Amino acid sequence: MGLGNPRPDADDPRLPGEPGVGVDLPPPFAARDEATRWLFALNRFGIRPGLARIEGLLADLGHPERDLRVMVTAGTNGKGSTTRVLGHLLQAAGLKTAVYTSPHLLDVRERILMDDRPLDVDEFSDRVAAIKPLVEKHEASWFETLTALAVQAAWDHGVDIMCCETGLGGRLDASNALPAEALLLTTIGLDHQRILGETRPEILAEKLGLMKPGVPLYCGVDEELRGQVFGQAVKIGAPVLYLDELARWGEAPGNWDLSLRDRRFTDLPDPGTPALRRNVALALLAMAEQEQRLGTRLLPDDPAAALGNLFLPGRYQHALREPDWIFDTAHNTQALTVALDAFGSRPVAGRRVLVLGTMYDKPLAPELAPLVQACDVVVGAPVSLPRSRTVDELIAAFDAWDLAATPWTGDLPERCAAAPDLAAALQALSRGLDPRDAVLVTGSCFTVAESLWRLGFRDLDGTRTPVAAGNLPSVTTEGEGP
Repeated sequence: MGLGNPRPDADDPRLPGEPGVGVDLPPPFAARDEATRWLFALNRFGIRPGLARIEGLLADLGHPERDLRVMVTAGTNGKGSTTRVLGHLLQAAGLKTAVYTSPHLLDVRERILMDDRPLDVDEFSDRVAAIKPLVEKHEASWFETLTALAVQAAWDHGVDIMCCETGLGGRLDASNALPAEALLLTTIGLDHQRILGETRPEILAEKLGLMKPGVPLYCGVDEELRGQVFGQAVKIGAPVLYLDELARWGEAPGNWDLSLRDRRFTDLPDPGTPALRRNVALALLAMAEQEQRLGTRLLPDDPAAALGNLFLPGRYQHALREPDWIFDTAHNTQALTVALDAFGSRPVAGRRVLVLGTMYDKPLAPELAPLVQACDVVVGAPVSLPRSRTVDELIAAFDAWDLAATPWTGDLPERCAAAPDLAAALQALSRGLDPRDAVLVTGSCFTVAESLWRLGFRDLDGTRTPVAAGNLPSVTTEGEGP
């Protein structure tokens, strides 16, 4: 499992719910208005798997989900980016889309997009107010509430297809109350073991709980797990199509081609990592096969051109230049391996600088050591959340990776150090970087969120294209949390 804190007790105040959602957290995790504050307050009840509450909410809303076409994506890593790719391609094909993903980075409204744009503030607040009595009636969780709100909004906006990412697992996740016409499964890794199970087969079983008779599953899991998928598909009576059996694509850096059994897509833009390329391939496979199954157009005429402006916030995202800053929400061994390997392979004229902030309950595996050691400078930094690893916990991780951390001086270290907080780490980088350097900020979506906020970004639109790092204001130090 690697280096990680002992599993906390059930009454540990750092455990319940999503770490970045609460009423008394600092920016960017703080609620921006009273409606969002009420919504965030629901997170105090923690994660409560089960379908009764979401089904009750949807019933009292008049079952808007029954009139929606829905595609659901599950998986340990990659489900959010795959969901965004689906929505992007559908929109480029002329269809009105809703995209529901989690978590968010700078604003909760990022989770519910209509044609790639969040609900405006007034509409979001009105919807929260409208659903409040039903939430109190059913004692719904924060995630169940947001799911029902998203479904109602999608129905009201008259979308053609809603693309939905599962929250946690699948079998008992709120998304399982939706009548999906297709399921996508990306990867299976070790994450959220306390809730989903200690082994990959146990975790996969929870994800496969989404399967329904006759609903196709487009599956990207590795060969070791495909037998389990096949057995469940036979039991349920659902077709399963495996990405690695039906698709071939190039691995070389740069633009790439994808061949399916009856279609070929050429000159696709490189999304940044092999894992993201795989997610794009899975989305294209699902869309092409669904076109055949349903006899309807889902893909744009030129998918390569459409993917040229694909926006995947926090997914190996190049948001700053001169020096280059890349932000990746990787938070477990599987995802961190991909991000660190891509960063280590990236041509860099100067130094490779790693900024790492992680949650204390996410193990840091020994096999990450050579990838971290390949960086020229490593800076650990606690996130302004109670569940973050502390300075001492980060130093312990560096020791386990044979990186001798030196005491923090306030300046960018020559090799490795742990800053007292992200603000201090980012200030040191702003003073000590050369335009030829490259920075990778990773370890958690919350690390990415706070870093973007402290660097001056207040919404994701400002990160759609890389901004010159020299044009940023000084690092924000206000609102520092525990």
